[in-house]
Amino acid sequence: MEIKFNYLKKMNINRQRVMLMMAFLLPLFFFASCKKEQTGTTNKAKLSVFQYIGQNNQLSLYQAALKRAGMYNAETFSNGGPFTVFVPVDSAFIGAGLTLDSINKYDPQALAMALKYGIVYGKISSGSLVGFYAEDVSALDSLYKPNLVKNYYGVFFNGVPLVPGGSIDLNDGVVQELQKVALPPAGSLLDIIKKTPNLTLLAAAIKVSNLENKYATIGVNSTYWALLAPTDDAFKKFGYPDVASINADPSKLPLILQANTLGSAQKLFTSSFLGGYAIGGKGFYVEADGFTLISVGNTTPIHIIHGNIVATNGVLHVVDQVPAPFGF
Repeated sequence: MEIKFNYLKKMNINRQRVMLMMAFLLPLFFFASCKKEQTGTTNKAKLSVFQYIGQNNQLSLYQAALKRAGMYNAETFSNGGPFTVFVPVDSAFIGAGLTLDSINKYDPQALAMALKYGIVYGKISSGSLVGFYAEDVSALDSLYKPNLVKNYYGVFFNGVPLVPGGSIDLNDGVVQELQKVALPPAGSLLDIIKKTPNLTLLAAAIKVSNLENKYATIGVNSTYWALLAPTDDAFKKFGYPDVASINADPSKLPLILQANTLGSAQKLFTSSFLGGYAIGGKGFYVEADGFTLISVGNTTPIHIIHGNIVATNGVLHVVDQVPAPFGF
């Protein structure tokens, strides 16, 4: 019993280390806008997944992450496969502030768990996804399932698009090359908000509105929340310069939060917004680019500046203005 207890305790500590690592990385990640693109699959069937990754000079930082995590070997991509591997290209790592030096400083076990999140069971190429597709898929990370979407605009992994021509059909699997780094959840929406430096006023607004439990859990009937999260600068421009001003106005802030929160049976990534997205009863809609919001309560368009931050109970989309409720 003592051995089992110590093992479980160790696993819990390791999982906490992963959550802390994900929380540290969150402020670094950005989501780039995307256009409709061709999603044809490149066939390199003579190569294995491991061979392709090892030979591609645009995947050098992914190779470094695998080495740091003790996963740079053929067995990673063959045992239990076939797999589809979602691989951020070097520019994605650099855009997230991840260099060779910083990768080599991360905890190997935590890094391994993050990498396993992108190794999905089955051969899933762009060509094999017929029609529209939207599912949470099983990965080597047994705790969390990433979201995979194919729509008119391409293939998306947690809302992150592939690079053009980035679906590579190989002998023993598929490599899907990503434009951005996609991480597993670093906790609930509330956890992420509290750990993100430029969302302190949003955290205060949630607290004074007595809504912390809502953003810490999944809603009724397994409802996931998509939260438009205004930055501290956005709150300041809206008339809330500090936490004291937030605490002094507990009656209006719940209305703002209600207007900024969307409930859905599935997690809403920006891939769902592409082509335009009408949000019933909220007084605003998303334009075709998937990142620009038009609100009846705002005089200028609102922009999603950091999108697709996945949480255990939804998705966070950081915006540059406070979307004002209808008639506010």
